[in-house]
Amino acid sequence: MEIDKDNLPFAKRYGFEPVEIPFQSDNIDHILRTELWNAFYIFIYRRLENAESYSKGTYRSLHQVLWIHFFKKALDDFPQYDYQFSDFIRQHIEKGTWYKVYEFFEFVFRNIEDGHTYQYLEFEDYVNGKLRANNSAYTLTGNKFIPVTNKAEINELKQTQSSAEQHGLTGIQEHLNSAIELLSQKPKPDFRNSIKESISMVEVISRIIEPTENTLGKALNKLDKHQKISGTLKAGFEKLYAYTNDKNGIRHALMDEQSVDFEDAKFFLIACSSFTNYLIEKAKKDNLLNSKK
Repeated sequence: MEIDKDNLPFAKRYGFEPVEIPFQSDNIDHILRTELWNAFYIFIYRRLENAESYSKGTYRSLHQVLWIHFFKKALDDFPQYDYQFSDFIRQHIEKGTWYKVYEFFEFVFRNIEDGHTYQYLEFEDYVNGKLRANNSAYTLTGNKFIPVTNKAEINELKQTQSSAEQHGLTGIQEHLNSAIELLSQKPKPDFRNSIKESISMVEVISRIIEPTENTLGKALNKLDKHQKISGTLKAGFEKLYAYTNDKNGIRHALMDEQSVDFEDAKFFLIACSSFTNYLIEKAKKDNLLNSKK
């Protein structure tokens, strides 16, 4: 299946402009904030409205707990009407500092009890689904948001973008940008083709290192003549690349599996970026690359 790159502008398609790294590690964009507000409304407010034991006091009790114990506000400043506090929460989720939004949801999850009114696991699953769909760098587990994409991983992607630009490696830029775009494509990400594009980055640098051979093994052998790559490390790289090309590997079995998801595509994006960065640095030491700067 051919990759459809028509959704990328010319400059991004060929690496003249970088595609934005999709993982939201130190921010929450407008779409995800709206999704989180909807989650709160659906699983907290709507459940309260539909509960058999619902009363005005139920709202007041929930709101006062949040007002006093999370927002640390004076009780005598508590809003007179429920809708005022609802608006206050919505403003916090939609406009507040990103990490305070996550802290708010952690507090809510710690202080609700699963039962007739609140469905804790459904609420958690819903929030996690929205986090994944919007490429958040965090997931919710055990009342806490934990990182699934850290700064080191994001830095690998940025380093690939920077190195490819510096050395005029437009092929690597194109494949990296396409892999990122396909991973973050809305409304339906293309995980399989994102993986293919990630693998193609490694192929590009391999062909630069060893133009006469279209295999990673030959490229590593050439580097090994001067840089003496660890035999164990070299063998590990060769096996990983062989797996992606084997009849039972990524380009065959995995591409046909329905279970290919965000985690798979993210792993290959970061792993292949790291691998590409490694080979670029080795190639630089062996004077195989030209710098544009």
